[in-house]
Amino acid sequence: MSVPDDRRHRSRVILELASIALFAALYLVLLPIRPIYFDAALGLVAVGLIAVDRARSRAIWAYQPTAQGSARQQSNAATQSVALFTVPVVILFLAIALGTGHARGGWAGAFERAGNWHLLVALVLYFPWALLQQYVFQFFLFGRLLYLLPSAVAVGITALVFAAVHYPRVPIMAATLIAGTVWALIYRRHRTLLPLAASHALLGATMHYWVLNRDLLAAWLPGP
Repeated sequence: MSVPDDRRHRSRVILELASIALFAALYLVLLPIRPIYFDAALGLVAVGLIAVDRARSRAIWAYQPTAQGSARQQSNAATQSVALFTVPVVILFLAIALGTGHARGGWAGAFERAGNWHLLVALVLYFPWALLQQYVFQFFLFGRLLYLLPSAVAVGITALVFAAVHYPRVPIMAATLIAGTVWALIYRRHRTLLPLAASHALLGATMHYWVLNRDLLAAWLPGP
């Protein structure tokens, strides 16, 4: 099923995306290094605006083909697809943590690097932030790009934009480009956000702790 050719509606969607692109570009250029609460506040504002207009977003998605099955079946299928992508990457990140930790401090260093309990707390705190991002990028942005563009192009642009908002952290941009592509493909087929947010939180937290050796909990919480 395709969306009817409604020029006024298409013009409105194009204007929305152009306005968001301009604002995001200015935000990233003017504030390349910014506290996490800046991004969180902006994300909450974006979610609020999207929620106000969620009925139109749902109408846009209603014209896109989806896999057959109940909501539970879709969630289970999405979870399986997400796991096939997420689990091997997490294992790779763990191997990197053990290898780099061992090189610097033997097995004690390896276990210290991989076993930081802050990771578990950061993972729990990361999930709402990951869900917020998936809501913005998949439900809102990706749906509108699919309305205007071929599927492959919409997937690519969604992943590129998702990577771009992590500027100037190049390693994270590269990782989110790949992950954003996978998540968009899964969302287009199954229309469920929770498995994507879980993958996002798990990959984001383990990449920071195990690959980049960055303590998210220490960065998020104020010091004494």
